[in-house]
Amino acid sequence: MKIGLVISGGDVSGMNNFLFQINRLTETEIVIFDGGINGLIKNCAKEISARDLVDLSISPVPLISSGRKEEKCRKADYEKIVKNIRSKKLDCLIMGGGDGSFQFLKILSGYGINCYGIGMTIDNDIAGNSYTVGFSTACEQVIAEVAKLRNTGRGLPGRVFMIELLGGYCGELTLQAALKSNADIALIPEAIWDIDSLANKVKKKIKQQNSVIVLCSEGYTKEYTPGFQGAIDTMIGKLEHKIGIRIRKTILGYGLRSGMPTGEEIIQGAILAEEVVRCINSGLINKVIVINNNNKAIPIDLENSERRLVDKESDIYKLAKLTQLI
Repeated sequence: MKIGLVISGGDVSGMNNFLFQINRLTETEIVIFDGGINGLIKNCAKEISARDLVDLSISPVPLISSGRKEEKCRKADYEKIVKNIRSKKLDCLIMGGGDGSFQFLKILSGYGINCYGIGMTIDNDIAGNSYTVGFSTACEQVIAEVAKLRNTGRGLPGRVFMIELLGGYCGELTLQAALKSNADIALIPEAIWDIDSLANKVKKKIKQQNSVIVLCSEGYTKEYTPGFQGAIDTMIGKLEHKIGIRIRKTILGYGLRSGMPTGEEIIQGAILAEEVVRCINSGLINKVIVINNNNKAIPIDLENSERRLVDKESDIYKLAKLTQLI
């Protein structure tokens, strides 16, 4: 048996670990494609030694390059990919990515290629998933940044800080990072604040403590389109004159994708790898592997995979409401 592996979309911490876990759990030959979907089209295949996989399994330095395809694949693109996969005599293809990657896999599977999808996105926006590879490490990056700003706020009291995070149309990263870092306010697309209520919240907080830290999802404002950054500027423009305090801004951006993977990242990657290998060995084809709220990896049909927003019935959302983060 031979397995193909490719990462599509943005790079994330934890990619290396997943590759290592697949290699550790199988005795099969693994072919890796650099460059995402474009790498499949151009047949950018390479081999990675078991030694490199071990040495760099918890390193933030990527063993495999990801990539995005700006235009949708045409029939000719799919035919090239199928030809490349079959020329390598691959029995299946595992792709890490987000919803766009899985939409691609749905079509590719129709050409007779056995496909498996693994959520690898800091947005954590895959339906059925409580965790995607890269999410835990991204949250830790936010925690570290909030801690530094708290120190500054203690040394120079009266500061209001706003941090813009990635996340696309889903506010999960901002919501959970706010809870985990003890930030004061979370601005997420699923729970829009009335601007006057938000201003009153900030003014009340700054009277009680040295600093106020607001986390703002990049998708919070109506201007958002994929790749757009600047929701923070819109919000600062609306809020600053109402609170009478200058707001200091930070855009973390792509730095959220990197960093030493957390212990949770390593364990969750191993759980996902174990389940996808089980599916391959059991003959379960064309699946997306998700980790549910019970920390159990389960396969869902590729046809049923889709993007999700923050679940307003989840315990996380209810806790954020209770603590008045949102």
